[in-house]
Amino acid sequence: MNQKDERTWAVIISLGGIIGMTIGWFSPVGNIIAVLILWLIKRDQSSLLNAMGKEALNFQITMSILVLIVNFIFFILSAMWTFSTFFWTSYSSGFHFSAFKGRNNIVFIINLIFSIIAAVRANNGELYRYPFSWRIVK
Repeated sequence: MNQKDERTWAVIISLGGIIGMTIGWFSPVGNIIAVLILWLIKRDQSSLLNAMGKEALNFQITMSILVLIVNFIFFILSAMWTFSTFFWTSYSSGFHFSAFKGRNNIVFIINLIFSIIAAVRANNGELYRYPFSWRIVK
């Protein structure tokens, strides 16, 4: 594989999580599936694509876990609010659902920023190590 094609595919793999997340309507696994498919197809063709695919896959797994954690925390807080208003009928408990409207959007923006940084580095032929990413796939 020539260097131009290698860099192009590295950029596509880096942006695969965003594409998968957008197509999957912010599904917590759409981003993983997109990167996994791209990595499985291209990993044997180049060491850069193999390494970039692993990095992107680990980052997307981390982002999906983060979405699940944020949604779980929201579920617990909303259950506590519902429980307290049911028994004490105090609607001024201080918990506002509007604070959590963009809970998945925050994770999407983090994903977008670091994926774009990775794509720019991949276009330069560099391997990008995503920050705070769990290295699950080795």
